[in-house]
Amino acid sequence: MRASHRSLLRGLCACAVLAASALPGIARAGNADHYPDRPVRVVVGVQAGASTDTLVRLLGKKLGERLGQQFVVENRPGAATRIAMDSVSRAKADGYTLGAANAVSASFPLMFDDFAFVPGKDFVPVSIIGRAPSYLAVRATLPVKNVKEFIAYAKQHDGKLSYGQGGNGSNPHLAAATLVRSLGVRAVEVGYKGNAPTALAVASGEVDFAVLDYASVRPLVEHGNVRLLAVTEPARVALTPDIPTSGEQGLTRELDGMTPWFMLVAPPGTPAAVVDVLNRQVGDALKAPDVRQLLREAGIEPESSSVAGARTYFLQQRERVARVAHDLNISLKN
Repeated sequence: MRASHRSLLRGLCACAVLAASALPGIARAGNADHYPDRPVRVVVGVQAGASTDTLVRLLGKKLGERLGQQFVVENRPGAATRIAMDSVSRAKADGYTLGAANAVSASFPLMFDDFAFVPGKDFVPVSIIGRAPSYLAVRATLPVKNVKEFIAYAKQHDGKLSYGQGGNGSNPHLAAATLVRSLGVRAVEVGYKGNAPTALAVASGEVDFAVLDYASVRPLVEHGNVRLLAVTEPARVALTPDIPTSGEQGLTRELDGMTPWFMLVAPPGTPAAVVDVLNRQVGDALKAPDVRQLLREAGIEPESSSVAGARTYFLQQRERVARVAHDLNISLKN
């Protein structure tokens, strides 16, 4: 073989080696640049029709329109959403399995000894996607029209009032218990499987009151079976501007913002470039007027964040839940 041929072959081999070594980087860049190139599965730990499910379906539809691929919701309820979040934690970290964490996820360390759901280790926060303002809801037959009358009635009937809660360790549960403690009275706690059954229990008079999100209680309010006395937010909300906040009516500010929230998450190790694509698209989708209107009609305030902001928010909420549970001496383990 002539020297010129040998030189050419060596050059071709060197190029081949360099190209092969660059392939993983090219593949990673291509995956992010063309993500998604097939349907994306979003695992939700509640039943169809719940607030988390409603939010994710509306957001998924908009993301699908923007990105040209379906975002398919998979409902896997059970074990206080642990089943769903555990499946996300174990999923392939390629951006094609996502999860919808909610406020209950912040309580996992208090519920489970073997699944703390730690950011970075068990999941990657993508973005906050919304919050569901909650309300102090009472049965319509309770002889109170406002918070002042409610406080007086509770003190006059110490130990006789009952309240419902739809999930041990949920923000509505902790909010109701916090309210009772702040009034210096005793009340009977009754547990239900979800906020919708809790709302029905209030409407039927099975319990006297509860702290509930608007979606769960709205039909019962409209039919006159339930009365809303206050929204447990720092400021009044656009959907119900005539309902004053709990704080402006003299209730503890500990209730402010103790409400269901929702966050899009990905399996640990999901490439940062893919997470950034999702974060940007979620933020833009939640700015769309039609999405914002539909979510607010469902009782959800759309809200987005940076990736770092989502992580910070999650850790803050986890700390808050732990502090409140400790102060109330509530055990969240089954």
